[in-house]
Amino acid sequence: MFGGLLAGHLLGYRLAFSDPHARADALSASGHSYFRFVPVAIGVSLGVLLLGLALQGLAGFRGQTRRAATSPLIVLLPPLAFATQEIFERIAHSGHVPWTLPLQPAFLFGLALQLPFALAALLLAWVLDSAARAIGRALSTAPALVFPTFVPQPVRVAAVPRPAGLARGYGERAPPLR
Repeated sequence: MFGGLLAGHLLGYRLAFSDPHARADALSASGHSYFRFVPVAIGVSLGVLLLGLALQGLAGFRGQTRRAATSPLIVLLPPLAFATQEIFERIAHSGHVPWTLPLQPAFLFGLALQLPFALAALLLAWVLDSAARAIGRALSTAPALVFPTFVPQPVRVAAVPRPAGLARGYGERAPPLR
């Protein structure tokens, strides 16, 4: 979400102000001087993403069931975050928020771009989550290495068949010998 929020933010200002000098003036006048810290924030976000993927892979490895899906309203979180970010940027920079903020082109473009970026981020998160769980399940069901060992087995000898009584020279029925 963080990457989509920043991408929509920057692209919105790029669309609203095509001249780079005018864009730089508009960004500095509206409190966007924190953009120099964006690489650090992206690095931290990627670290959290990798940790989350590792935890999902571990959950798949352990065979844990998938949690219930979150609400589809999560897609509305980036536009809300964008509007909140713009308001706090203005308050931090000048101490007030102009009432014309929702009518400014940069705000409108940035807000309109949040929904496509949010949908793309949600799709990417779903794919990465599914892939991490699939890798975890594949690693858990991998056959264990078994090394053959020699264990002697007892030898079974079949009993010698006994011939019938007539074949040995005895009669079929006779009185006992005394």
